[in-house]
Amino acid sequence: MAKAQVTTEEEAPKAKGGNKLILILMVVIIILLLTVVGVGAMFLLKKPAVDAGAAAPAATEQKADAHGDKAADGHGGDTKKGAPITIPLGQPVTVNLAEPNDAKLLQVELDLITYDHAADMAVKTNRAEIINNIMLVLSDVNAAKLRTREGKEALQKALKDAINGVLEKRASLKDAIDDVYFTKLLMQ
Repeated sequence: MAKAQVTTEEEAPKAKGGNKLILILMVVIIILLLTVVGVGAMFLLKKPAVDAGAAAPAATEQKADAHGDKAADGHGGDTKKGAPITIPLGQPVTVNLAEPNDAKLLQVELDLITYDHAADMAVKTNRAEIINNIMLVLSDVNAAKLRTREGKEALQKALKDAINGVLEKRASLKDAIDDVYFTKLLMQ
C-alpha cells in the first residue's frame, strides 16, 4: 500500500508541471496568432491603397483607348460611357447543321454587351427577329471550323453583325452591340 501512495504522490508533481507547460504553450500560441493576424491585417489594409493608385492610371488609359477607337471609327467619343450592359438572350438557340458537317446539332446561348440603354430595349423589342437571324447564321456553320478558336471568333463577329443589322434596321441604332459572348456552345 505504501507503494501505491508513493506512485500517486510522484504523479501529482508531474501533473502540476504538465499544467504549467500547457499554460505556457497556450500563451505562446495566442501571442503568435495575434502577431500573424496583426501582420496580415497590416498588409491587407495597406494593399488596396497601393492597388487603387496603380489601377487608376490603367483605367484612364483603357478609357482613352476605348474612346480613341470609337473616334477613329467615326462614332463620337462618348458612346462607351458608363458601365457595360449585359443583355442575356435567354434560352439557348438550337439549329440543325447542314449535311457535310460531322455534327448534326448546334446549340448556343449568348450574352450581348452594349453601352447604350436604348440598345437594351431595342434587343428586347426585336428579340424574335434577332433570334431568327442568329438561327440563320448558325445553320451555315462549319462544325470543323467552329472547333477552333478562330472559328468561334468568326462566328462571334458574324452574330454581332447580324444583331447590329436588325437593330440598325428596326431601331436606327448603328453598331449598338459591342460584343457577343458565348455562355454555352454545344455541338452534337
